[in-house]
Amino acid sequence: MIGAVAQWCECLHGRDPLLRSLEVLGFGLNAEIVALARYPHDGKGAARTVVWDRSAGNRMSVDRGFAKALIGAYFEAARPGSLWFRSTVESGGASSIAEFHAARHLRELAVIPLQAGNRVIDCFEIHFAERLRSQQQVILNALAPVLARTWRNRAEGLFTEALLRAVPRADRENVAPILSAENPMRLSRAEYRVSLLLSRGMTIEEVKRELHIRDSTLRSHLSSLYAKTNCANLSELVFCLASSVSGQEGSARRARLA
Repeated sequence: MIGAVAQWCECLHGRDPLLRSLEVLGFGLNAEIVALARYPHDGKGAARTVVWDRSAGNRMSVDRGFAKALIGAYFEAARPGSLWFRSTVESGGASSIAEFHAARHLRELAVIPLQAGNRVIDCFEIHFAERLRSQQQVILNALAPVLARTWRNRAEGLFTEALLRAVPRADRENVAPILSAENPMRLSRAEYRVSLLLSRGMTIEEVKRELHIRDSTLRSHLSSLYAKTNCANLSELVFCLASSVSGQEGSARRARLA
């Protein structure tokens, strides 16, 4: 597992793909599924997940997170780096876990809360085909605080980039970019202007001067943009907007060539 942890740290500094790190950890832990799940702190909307699945091609794949169902009422207060097991936790929402595990012939779920911010809660979720052996439990107990501690120092936009990479190219091309005429996120006119300026590389101070707005007004627009785009912070929002612009430029080039 030492090599897996080293590779995880390389990934968090942007030198390796996140999905590759999940794969290495999955094989090291003899797991069937390893997922990073991001939950909105206000409870509105579903979790977004980056998933490595050992046999997704042949069986039902993961399409949601299970940490909130497992931890239940303690979810928002769960300590980063703590370890929660399906076999030892009684939770009213565990029926969804039982159904998924039955369909995939899985026996155990381990959840490691990584970080709880003002807007999102990040968790590590690991599914196993068999009950854990004592050696696996020892490894997980040692690994959990390391994963949480290193996650706090990750490169900006890492999770969002991994989400975009996980979407098949054909699907990415069929989704309207955030700043497209279709306005898929239903941005207001003011939110659209803020987004457009941020996508052009302007800083927060430059956006305020350009639009002649106060700090409080910009904070309000950003808060709404985070919620509509499922971004945790400014760096993720800028990354999404930059990707949106790139997607529009790519579509324009393809149209000219057609």
